[in-house]
Amino acid sequence: MAATATACPAPPPPRSLYRGVALAAPGRRRAGYGASSSAARRWPGCRRRWAAHRIRTVSCAYSPRGAKTITACSWNEYVICSDIPVLIEFWASWCGPCRMVHRIVDEIAQEYAGRIKCYKLDTDDYPQVATSYSIERIPTVLLFKDGEKTHSITGTLPKAVYVRAIEKSISDSEQ
Repeated sequence: MAATATACPAPPPPRSLYRGVALAAPGRRRAGYGASSSAARRWPGCRRRWAAHRIRTVSCAYSPRGAKTITACSWNEYVICSDIPVLIEFWASWCGPCRMVHRIVDEIAQEYAGRIKCYKLDTDDYPQVATSYSIERIPTVLLFKDGEKTHSITGTLPKAVYVRAIEKSISDSEQ
């Protein structure tokens, strides 16, 4: 019997960071924004100057190096079949505390590189994985060793709590 390969569903498109922001069509003026027709005639280009100084640049100290994002399709490959302990952070884009845990997980990924693998999984994009491990609250961090869940940490906690669980997993795997 020939094995058939199932196609992995493509992840949904990224959600906008600016939900609910109404943008006017190009060339249309919106009332109350100082771009009346008389002002535009008197000072050509004033609308551009007005808008240009209101453009904000968003900078973030968040490092892209660290834990990698995985999908439901790559779950078995990266988590279940791993020969070293794996830390998985279950998160969602709308969750504020998840952002704090992101930084902790990224620091842990850099500090324990080679001894533990760290990944992130978006529960909004892949709810079937979260429900299979009974994830009811986020952020939740799970530790896996030899494909089995060994520790579960729910909520935003100090880095020392995560490190203690990791050290226990590493010491158990070395024995």
